[in-house]
Amino acid sequence: MYLRRAVNRNRSLFVLGMALGVVACGRQTEAKSYDLAVRVEADPGEPLPGAKLLHAGKELGSTNEDGRVVIRATGKEGERIDLDLVCPAGFRVPAAPLAVTLRRSAERPEYFASCPPLARKLVIAARLEHGAGLPLRYLGREVARADASGVAHLVVEAESDKTIELTVDTSEQPSLRPKSPTARFRMPNRDDVVVLEQSFQAARKPAVRIQRASGPVRIR
Repeated sequence: MYLRRAVNRNRSLFVLGMALGVVACGRQTEAKSYDLAVRVEADPGEPLPGAKLLHAGKELGSTNEDGRVVIRATGKEGERIDLDLVCPAGFRVPAAPLAVTLRRSAERPEYFASCPPLARKLVIAARLEHGAGLPLRYLGREVARADASGVAHLVVEAESDKTIELTVDTSEQPSLRPKSPTARFRMPNRDDVVVLEQSFQAARKPAVRIQRASGPVRIR
């Protein structure tokens, strides 16, 4: 009888110990909330408002005029989670999500992300020797015209890495050579300035030779 009671008591203590272990384990893995900040820029130093951050399909917040948003994520200490960035229209979404680590610190951790513009601006300074008054065309449309000294300035906006063509139209001065030359530029990954230099020559008119008659000329 004593032996049976001792066994039952030990068994009860073992079951209680397991229960306490489960409770302790549950406390260790209990999810908590962590605050963190994310700053989103279009280009370095240019904050981007209106960018949204999501986790597991749930929107956590959007950036303000300073390109900054403070969000609260739930998880375990030291856990790494992925945040999906939804950029405003006209800006490129990053190829990979933003990975953050949940941790508590004296200062709120801050992460950085980028939504670069889809389109870039290319300022073109044209210097056309002997090309005063010539129009410059992009996609068939006149975008600038050279002044009396053959200088023109224009801005082209297009997607980065795209090749654009700019034509100097000589149809108004058909004697100029080369005839309507085309320059090609590759749009950079940032706004930039380039120089277009082109020299023109007027085609020589065929010389008219007058042959004088030799000997007497009969006048009628």
